[in-house]
Amino acid sequence: MLMKRTKMINRSRIMREIWINRETSRVEIARSLGLDKSTISHAVNELIEKGVIIESSEGSSGPQGGRKPVHIKLNREYGAVLGVEFRPDSYTAVAVDLEGDIIYSRFERTAIAGEEFTSVVIEILHMLIDELERKEVNLLGIGVGLSGVVNAQNGTIRYSEPFGIDSTFDFFTNIASRFDIPLFIDNDANACVWGELAFHRRKDLKDFIFLLLEFRETGTNEDRDCTKTGKIGVGIGIVINGNVHYGHQYAAGEFRSLFRTEDSVGQFSLTSDEHRRIFDDDAVMNKFLHELGAHAGLLVNVFNMSHIILGGAFDELGPRVKDIFEQEIKKSWPYPYTPDIKKSIWYSSFADRAVAYGAAGMVLNTLFSDLEVMEGTSLMRNLREGLVVF
Repeated sequence: MLMKRTKMINRSRIMREIWINRETSRVEIARSLGLDKSTISHAVNELIEKGVIIESSEGSSGPQGGRKPVHIKLNREYGAVLGVEFRPDSYTAVAVDLEGDIIYSRFERTAIAGEEFTSVVIEILHMLIDELERKEVNLLGIGVGLSGVVNAQNGTIRYSEPFGIDSTFDFFTNIASRFDIPLFIDNDANACVWGELAFHRRKDLKDFIFLLLEFRETGTNEDRDCTKTGKIGVGIGIVINGNVHYGHQYAAGEFRSLFRTEDSVGQFSLTSDEHRRIFDDDAVMNKFLHELGAHAGLLVNVFNMSHIILGGAFDELGPRVKDIFEQEIKKSWPYPYTPDIKKSIWYSSFADRAVAYGAAGMVLNTLFSDLEVMEGTSLMRNLREGLVVF
């Protein structure tokens, strides 16, 4: 039993090494992991037989000659993962191959919030799975991202204002357990973070925040804290030392502005009238951006973050976002600011698909995790076992 576990752990470490480097060799893997060459060769040969990895090319001989190392890489066609973002009035889905490249995408408007939430989500997921099966895609796992306080470890939604969920909803029992394919769920901003970690896996991103901006239509309940014409929703995903930070109640990133008053509506200090004018009045939009930038600057400086990544609707607001954020970051730092702040503010590569891609990235990161590390963190309930597909 111990030998089998050791073999599985070594295999997971080898697969992660190949995934991170995209292309490598048996010699380089052995050197990086500190394992003997025979262990690496045996595991790699088994993975080649299973069709998970392929030999790609010959490298150069060393300075003393000898056999040229044979490069290996993932077989993109072995399988794919699906990421889905659910919103109250629509959903976005993307499927990505093992390298993280998008091979399928879909957007559709449909009512999802309310009493039919469970049945509608199940119906959409079945439809997506069937569509990918018709395309002969070997689906290895599914990730779901949505707005709310989500316990990613046990698969529950503690609270979600956009979906009208005001008490704990067991997503795992009511939805995920009905599928043969492992299904993950996380908060939408955290999903975006997973996507960036997957996409930039070779850049060694360790400490950063992801700001997800959405201009959402109001929910069905007009008594909620929002205007009739729309509202601003901002979620924050936090990465510390290369790990997604959830907090002890899985609510990290949820916040309301420090500048709110009793006349404010939504997360920020904006009044109902300012919400109505925000797209037509630059002064109101700038007020919002300065307010958000002040909060982002505080986090960046207190936790010494290396980057801010912007996703969602930020693309629509132009270059002033970086200008305003730079001002606010400098305001909350007591010393001369020497780095070029704007170079540390990135836009997400996935625009309006950032959450869906991130949900897929969450599965990829888990799929290629070090099994020993994953066992130590107990990240997902009953799901990691189903992802041991190699």
